[in-house]
Amino acid sequence: MTRASEHRGSKLLWDSIALISFQVPIYAAIIAFSGASGDGMVRGTLGAALMMLFLGRPYGAFLNVVRKLFGLPPGGDKLMSLNS
Repeated sequence: MTRASEHRGSKLLWDSIALISFQVPIYAAIIAFSGASGDGMVRGTLGAALMMLFLGRPYGAFLNVVRKLFGLPPGGDKLMSLNS
């Protein structure tokens, strides 16, 4: 996120790139290990990537609600640990 400018669109773009570049390879490895290959692997990976892009924001809002319930600041600025 250090590359993102102050503009909301830039933050959204870089946040999406970070999510996809980290999560999609992990998901692809999981479905490959489960026996998918070829077309199934491509469709599964693309489907997961699209779901991540569309559901990421609502999930983030849900996490902020949970953080608020536990007295933590929004956006994950503080570690969610009992030892901190």
